[in-house]
Amino acid sequence: MKKNRLMIITHDLAIGGLQQVVVNICKTINRERFDVSVLCLRALGEFTPEIEAMGIKVFFIPQKEGTDYFSFLKVAKILNDQKIEIIHTHNTQPFVDGTMAALMTGVKTIVHTDHARVFPDKIRYMVAEWLMSLFAYKVIGVSDHTSQNLRKYLKISPKKIRTILNGIDPSKYRIQVNIGKVKKDLGIKGSGPIIGTMGRLVMEKGITYLLKAMQKVIMEFPDIQLLIVGDGAMKPYLEKESVDLGVHSNVIFTGSRLDVPELLNLFDLFVLSSISEGLPMVLLEAMAAGCSIVATKVGGIPIAIKNGENGSLVPPQNPELLASTIIALLKDKPLRDKYVNNGYKIFKENYDAQIMTKQYEELYMRSDQRPVH
Repeated sequence: MKKNRLMIITHDLAIGGLQQVVVNICKTINRERFDVSVLCLRALGEFTPEIEAMGIKVFFIPQKEGTDYFSFLKVAKILNDQKIEIIHTHNTQPFVDGTMAALMTGVKTIVHTDHARVFPDKIRYMVAEWLMSLFAYKVIGVSDHTSQNLRKYLKISPKKIRTILNGIDPSKYRIQVNIGKVKKDLGIKGSGPIIGTMGRLVMEKGITYLLKAMQKVIMEFPDIQLLIVGDGAMKPYLEKESVDLGVHSNVIFTGSRLDVPELLNLFDLFVLSSISEGLPMVLLEAMAAGCSIVATKVGGIPIAIKNGENGSLVPPQNPELLASTIIALLKDKPLRDKYVNNGYKIFKENYDAQIMTKQYEELYMRSDQRPVH
C-alpha cells in the first residue's frame, strides 16, 4: 500500500508542550499509512534523538541572523525533494513558511495547529495567519478556548476550525521511581511534603503568584519543598523574588530536565499557577503520572480539571487563595487520592495520544466527519 508522505513542521524539538505533541504524533501515528518526517525551522533540540530513534528523519534549516524573509524557499526545496503530500504546521512561522512552500510545490493538504497564546497577538502575525488559513484544510485549536480565540481574533472561518485536545503516551508516566534517590539527586533533605510546577519560566505561567503563596504555605509546613522545573527569561527574576520573599530555602529551581516522569512521581501535589493557557501538556502529564492537582481556572484548564472531582481550581493571580487551597489539600489525603484516581480515569478516556493522533490522521486524509465546533 502506498504511504502518504507527511511532514510535520515546527520551530524546534526543544523541551516544551508543542514539541511533545510532535513527539506523540510521531510515536502513535499509523506508520503503515504515513511516511512521516519532521522539519525544524530554528533549531533541533532535546527531543530530536527520540524521534530519530523511531526511524523518522528530522530535517533542519539553519537560520541566519535576523529575519529570513525567504526561508519559505528553503522549505519548498525540502518539500519538493521529499515529495511531500501533507504538511502539519505548529504555530506562526511554520504556518506561514510551510503554507507558502506548500503552495509552490503542490502539497495536497495543509493542517495547522495553534497551541494557544495571549491574544491579541501582533497584528502582522494575525493578518499573516488569517491569510494562510485561506489555503489550509483545517486550523486546529488545542482547546475550545483556543478555537474561540482563532475565530475572535484571527477571524478564521468557523468551517476551517476544529478542536483537537492534546494527548500523551501514558506508559512513560506510570513507572516505579526510587524516591530516595531522586530526592538525593535534587538535594532534598527531610521528609516534608514536596510540591512542584513545570513549564517555561515566562510571565504567562504566573510563577510569581506561586512564590507569593509559598509564604503562607511555609507557615503551615516549614519543611515543604517547591520544585520549579523549567527554564526561561524570567528565571533570574523569579530566583531573586524567592530571596526577597524569604522562601528561597524552600524552593529549588531545577532548570530544564528530561526526567519529567520521575519528578512528577515525586510530587505530593502538582500546582499550575498560570494566568494564560491553552490545554497545557504538563497538566496531562501530571494526570497520567497520578498527581493530585491544583490549577488556575484559565484557558483550557477547566476542560481537563473539574473542580472537586479530579483537582482544585482557583482564580488566577490570587496567591492568598492559592496558598489556602494548597494547604487544605496537603492536609486531606483522602481528597488527594480521589483526585488521583479520578484524574487518571479522565485522562485515559480523553487525553491518550492515540485519541489525538487518530483525529489528526482523519484530517490528513480529509476523511473527518466531525461537526464544526
